[in-house]
Amino acid sequence: MGPIFLIIAVISLAIALFMFIGRVITDGLSKALERGNKSSKVILYSFIVYLVSFGGFIFVTNN
Repeated sequence: MGPIFLIIAVISLAIALFMFIGRVITDGLSKALERGNKSSKVILYSFIVYLVSFGGFIFVTNN
């Protein structure tokens, strides 16, 4: 069960980082930090999935 949480965490973090870096390169930092765009919402939700799944990984591996 632990490796599943870890794989989900790594994939969601990669999605968030790639999309954020892409937004910074194309639109600049100020546009990348706006919360009104669809891509910014995807970045935020994938980062939340990362936090939850990594927390689950830590919880499962410690018990």
